[in-house]
Amino acid sequence: MNKLTLWFLLIFVSCNSQQKKEVTFNYKQVKKNSSYLYVPSSKIKFSSLENYLPKNYVKDGSVDYSIYLQKGIDENKWISFPDFPVLIGEKGLSLKSNSVLLFKKNSKLILQKNALTNYQILDLRNIENVKIYNAKLIGDRFEHLGTKGEWGMGISILSSRNITIYNPEIKNCWGDGVYISKISVKESENITIKGGIIDNNRRNGISVISGKKINISNIVLSNSNGTLPMAGIDIEPNTNEDVLEDINLKNVKTFNNADAGVAVILLNMIGKKDKNVTINIDNHIDQFSKNSFLMGGNRLSYPENIKALRGEINVKNSQWNDSENKLLMASDFKYIPKYKFSNLKINTKGKLDIEQTEMKKKQLRDRIIPVN
Repeated sequence: MNKLTLWFLLIFVSCNSQQKKEVTFNYKQVKKNSSYLYVPSSKIKFSSLENYLPKNYVKDGSVDYSIYLQKGIDENKWISFPDFPVLIGEKGLSLKSNSVLLFKKNSKLILQKNALTNYQILDLRNIENVKIYNAKLIGDRFEHLGTKGEWGMGISILSSRNITIYNPEIKNCWGDGVYISKISVKESENITIKGGIIDNNRRNGISVISGKKINISNIVLSNSNGTLPMAGIDIEPNTNEDVLEDINLKNVKTFNNADAGVAVILLNMIGKKDKNVTINIDNHIDQFSKNSFLMGGNRLSYPENIKALRGEINVKNSQWNDSENKLLMASDFKYIPKYKFSNLKINTKGKLDIEQTEMKKKQLRDRIIPVN
C-alpha cells in the first residue's frame, strides 16, 4: 500500500469515528435565504402553550418550563409556542403523531446546559404526520458541561414518516442540527425539510443515516465545526442494514463548514445484503467550506461475499466557490454506486474559473466518473 492510498483510507475511516478534539475555526456570518413562513391555512385553531405555563412565568428564557410545554403538546393536536424564549430541560420535548407545531415570530427553545453525550431538543420517534413551522432551537455547545459524545441534536427523527419541517433555525447543538435515522426495522420515510438555516453546530448541520424519500431544499447549512465529519450535510449510513432511497437535495447552500459542504460516505453500508442507493443533488452552492464536496469511497478490502452497492448518485448544477479543496475523492470506488456529474462550475471570487472547473472535471474523468 503506497503512502497516498493509505492517506486517503485514513481520511474516510476517520470520518466515521469519534473525534473529540475541537479545531481552530473561523466563524463567518451568513444570511438565511428564506422568508418567515406561517401556517398556510387560517382554518387551523392553535392551542397556545403559553396557557399551560405557571402563574408569574418569566419571558427571558431563564426558567425551565419543559413539563408545562410537554403537557400542552400531549393534550393538543395543533399547538403554538409562546412568543418569547423558553428554557428546555435536557430531556427535550417529545412530539406525537398527527400534530402541527407553530413557532411564532419571537418563539425560541433554549436547551439547558447539561453533560449528556446524547440529547434532542425535539424528539420525533416512531410517529407520523407532523408539521413544524419556523422552529427556532438553540443548543448548549458553549455551555455544555461534558466533553464526551457528539450526539446532541436539535431535531432527531427516528423511524418516523410524513414529517415536514418548514423554515427551521437551529444553532449551537453539541452534535447535529437535524439527525435522520431509525431505531427499528421501520425506516424514516417521506421527510421534508424546506427553507431556513442550520448554523454553528458541533458535528453536522444535517445527518442522513437511513431513510426513504428524504427531500431537503432551499436551506442554508453553515459553520459546522468541532468534531468530524463537520459537514453541512453528511449522508453516512452506520451499517449494512441502513437504507438510502430517493434522497434529494435541491437548492441547498453550504457555507464555511470546517470540513465539507456536502459529504457522501457510504463505506459502512457495504455488506452482505444487496442495497440500492439513489441520491440526487441539484443546484448545490458552496462557499468557503474546506471541501465543497466530499466523495467517500470504500475500504480497500472486504470479505469475498460482500456485495457492491447498486444505484446512482447524480450531482448536477453544482457551484463551488472559494473553498480550499473544492472536491475531495477517496482512493477507491469499487463498491460504491455510480456517480454522475453534470454542469459543474467552480467560481473564484464570484467569477467562473474555467481552469479550475476543467481541472476538476478531468480528475473525475480520470476516475472513470462521467461528467459533462
